[in-house]
Amino acid sequence: MKFLFAALFATSQAFAQQAAPAKSTEQQARSYVASAFVTGAAPMVLSESVTVSSELRQRLGLAPEADSRAVYRALAALTAGKPVQVRRAEPDEIAKAQAPAAPDKPLFALESGDTTLILQYDLERDHVAFIGLPGAVAVAAPVVAPAPPQKLPEVAAQPPQPAAPPPPAVAASKPAPVLQVVEPQVPRAVKPAAPAARPAPAAAAQVPESRPLLHKTGACEIKPVMSDQDLVNCGATPR
Repeated sequence: MKFLFAALFATSQAFAQQAAPAKSTEQQARSYVASAFVTGAAPMVLSESVTVSSELRQRLGLAPEADSRAVYRALAALTAGKPVQVRRAEPDEIAKAQAPAAPDKPLFALESGDTTLILQYDLERDHVAFIGLPGAVAVAAPVVAPAPPQKLPEVAAQPPQPAAPPPPAVAASKPAPVLQVVEPQVPRAVKPAAPAARPAPAAAAQVPESRPLLHKTGACEIKPVMSDQDLVNCGATPR
């Protein structure tokens, strides 16, 4: 009985070891990654929940909600037609890539042309769990060479111009005239002019030559009808 029990136990252990899948080695993982990006036909090399750094998403033009298959297609287009080499990542590359710390998950550097990617491989599940760039330098904007300076047209030398004559001296300003204030005066009352003397009517008849000479006998008075005496008093000479 003891022998039978020992035989059954050994058989069960051997069956369990055969049923359990063998863990991939780092060499096998590097080969798998290289062939996946050379052929462009192995999207399962990336985990369905693969983490992609923000710098790499920006370079690939991926939306935040892009799934693992979209990430794989973009990466395959980046490495298509170029030689692919997978090696162990350097410590400075790991630090710049900011990969999550996982001692049991080795970090590889995938080089294809002028592109370098940092991948963290899960040996237990046999897929890439993280992928990024070795620093933000890989997504920096290209440096544009400055435009060459333009040659300015040559300008013929101009002969020296004669100096302009000095401006004439400004004449001394004349003193401003002194304003004389004239106070208003009350106008004086003007006496009305005396009425003009009416011409004496013609005498009805001529005075006979034997008429006695009249002399001034009183003050001059202007009358509508004046007699010879009135005329003499006003200084007139009757005819």
